[in-house]
Amino acid sequence: MKDENHAFFHPSSLILLPLREGTMEWFLILFGWISAALFVIVSAYKIYRVATAPLNVRWEVYPVPHEEGERRHYGGSYMEEVDWAKKSRAGSLVAEFVEMGQEIFLLQRVRKYNVYGIWLLSLAMHWGLYLGAGLLGLLVIENALPALAPLTNVVGVVAFALGTLGAFGLIAKRATDRNLNLYTAPIDYFNLLWLAAIFVLGLASFATAGSFAAHRAYIGSVLTFQPAPIAPLVALTFFAFELFVVYMPFSKLIHYFAKYFTYHSQLWDDAFKVKGSPTDKKVAEQLAYTAAWSAPHIVPGKSWLEQAQNPNVEK
Repeated sequence: MKDENHAFFHPSSLILLPLREGTMEWFLILFGWISAALFVIVSAYKIYRVATAPLNVRWEVYPVPHEEGERRHYGGSYMEEVDWAKKSRAGSLVAEFVEMGQEIFLLQRVRKYNVYGIWLLSLAMHWGLYLGAGLLGLLVIENALPALAPLTNVVGVVAFALGTLGAFGLIAKRATDRNLNLYTAPIDYFNLLWLAAIFVLGLASFATAGSFAAHRAYIGSVLTFQPAPIAPLVALTFFAFELFVVYMPFSKLIHYFAKYFTYHSQLWDDAFKVKGSPTDKKVAEQLAYTAAWSAPHIVPGKSWLEQAQNPNVEK
């Protein structure tokens, strides 16, 4: 006989049983805003630090996408022209952004140099993140346009499925490929496991209810500052995600914005230095930096300009 004093446990209770209204709901609302604010503030600070950092060594590898005409394809330069220094430069930042877009959304360099066979897995994980961001946007809009629910369901399921496949696949690949394992630090596994947990929680919270209605309700409560009952599994999904949002700008994952500086300011920067220009002043300033360490070719306490002019090289 069934014990009348106890209800049978069912997995759906993880989605249907709301947390106690009050403290927990307010915590999740406030943490949602705090995580977003920290992400924006810290990311902006990191962008500022990178943008104002000392000049890096330019790679000067051709072709560069902002070059005009055929030179863009065969690896030529504006310096091929007669009296190039006297002419105004014509280039295209649009071409640079197109190239960056191909790298961001298609991971074209990972595909081209796919030595360890990780391109498809990495592409799946990244698209899980991109579609996850799209899901978040749809959940915001859906509070005003509920008719978007079917689209939200499709985008969310595809995002979490791709992310789960990609994250776990990369973990397995890094753990089993001896050569790739040599380049994998513990933090890489940590990041991938955290992402995998978010994707799995997202899938589980959807599968238990069959929709993202509870997720939309949480987003609505955050936007309106009106606490609403939230199921534990949905709460855990968003809490894991929001913690990751806080963590991202403090981690090596800042390549989501650092890639622009790597490409534009290092890989593709082929501008010549004009006397008295801001770049010329920065170079002069950095050449005045002194070396605080010693080596056979370095004199401690002297500037880098002096090091270059009077190298102390052991014979």
